[in-house]
Amino acid sequence: MTSSLRDDLASLKIDRRKKESETSDRRESVSRRPPREEPKPRRKRSSSGGLGIATILLWLIPLSLLGAAGGIAYQQYDKIRSKPQVTVGLVQTMTTGEAEKLLSAKGYLKSRHQAMIGATTPGRVEKMYVEEGSKVKEGQVLAVLEHDDLKAILASRKAMLDRTEAELLEARVDLQQKDRESKRASRLYSQKTLSVEEVEKAVAARDMASAKVEAIQAGMNLIEANIEETEEMIRRMHLFAPFDGTVVEKQGEEGEVITPSAMSASIGRSAVVSLANLAKMEVETDIAENLLSRVTLGQPAEISVSAVPSRRYRGRLRQIIPMGDRSRGTIKVKVEILDPDEKLFPELVATVHFLPDQALNNADATKAFLFTPKSAVFEEEGHSFVWVVDNRSKIQKRGVEVVVTTDDLARVEAGLSEGESVILNPPKNLRQNEEVQITE
Repeated sequence: MTSSLRDDLASLKIDRRKKESETSDRRESVSRRPPREEPKPRRKRSSSGGLGIATILLWLIPLSLLGAAGGIAYQQYDKIRSKPQVTVGLVQTMTTGEAEKLLSAKGYLKSRHQAMIGATTPGRVEKMYVEEGSKVKEGQVLAVLEHDDLKAILASRKAMLDRTEAELLEARVDLQQKDRESKRASRLYSQKTLSVEEVEKAVAARDMASAKVEAIQAGMNLIEANIEETEEMIRRMHLFAPFDGTVVEKQGEEGEVITPSAMSASIGRSAVVSLANLAKMEVETDIAENLLSRVTLGQPAEISVSAVPSRRYRGRLRQIIPMGDRSRGTIKVKVEILDPDEKLFPELVATVHFLPDQALNNADATKAFLFTPKSAVFEEEGHSFVWVVDNRSKIQKRGVEVVVTTDDLARVEAGLSEGESVILNPPKNLRQNEEVQITE
């Protein structure tokens, strides 16, 4: 066992001589190898094109950075730099009457003849003969209330009248007979053939017949009066138009109860229809107390209605109500419309422009033109100009053609469009395409 262990340890030893011999043999083999061939040198490519592009790119980078820095710096300077403060006005289309107005007031359209048609006695609507927009004449039936009970009463009273007429006829025949007997008795008494008692008896019978005729006649008159009363009650069940007009509102329907003193729809309606004469329209508006001196009765006016923007109506101040409103400091006035049409209805919003007296004879008072504030127009070298502000608050100088001016407005024929903004009282130092700051 000891020998085997020794043999194993001996196998683990390194033979240095053998190692050195192997190393020398390796060197000899390497020295005996044939020499490697040197690689052939490659042809160099021209680099002038690549260097040119690279140089341009290298120059573009700092130039781009410099430009960006300059742009940012200008933006910051533009923010810091103070902009001219200006006030602007609006270019708008209006009529000559609006441009020359003394003052304006808003109100509502009313019909000079307007009424709610209802019944004087309660009743249920039996028949409606009109609708909204129906044109009616004075006396035309608008609606009928139920009145069958009145018809029955009328028929009964007419029958009573027929019976009373028959009784009256009978009483008159009896009176004639009693009158003849009385006359015969008087004649016989004059001949001494009849006593006084018999004569008096015949006269009394005649007087009683005469009284009966008168009583029956009075009863017949009473029945006739009752018939007239019933007929009038039936007539009141028919609702008539009190004047020529147009049905502007229909409050009642067939089957609804009409009550003259109704306070709400839950207990019935107080009217069936609302009738208005659209041929006589006017505007009811208020004027401040301190402006009342600008207008007088008969003052011409121009009326614009929101529902009819394409037309202007001629008007005249018809009435000044002699009562002021203490809480509002206003006076109510009524302006009649001289040329109404079918487009005007009660309760529409209207604006009244009170005009000078001479404007009534101006043929162009209702024609629309383009107007700009007069303070926006300035003269240079014999020509008219304005500064126009765009939606980016930048301004442009523009030539305009002004043909007519008033105290505050200038009528423009060329150079501007409706809705554009112009600078009022422009400063002298404004520049083209300059950005401005708009103040109120």
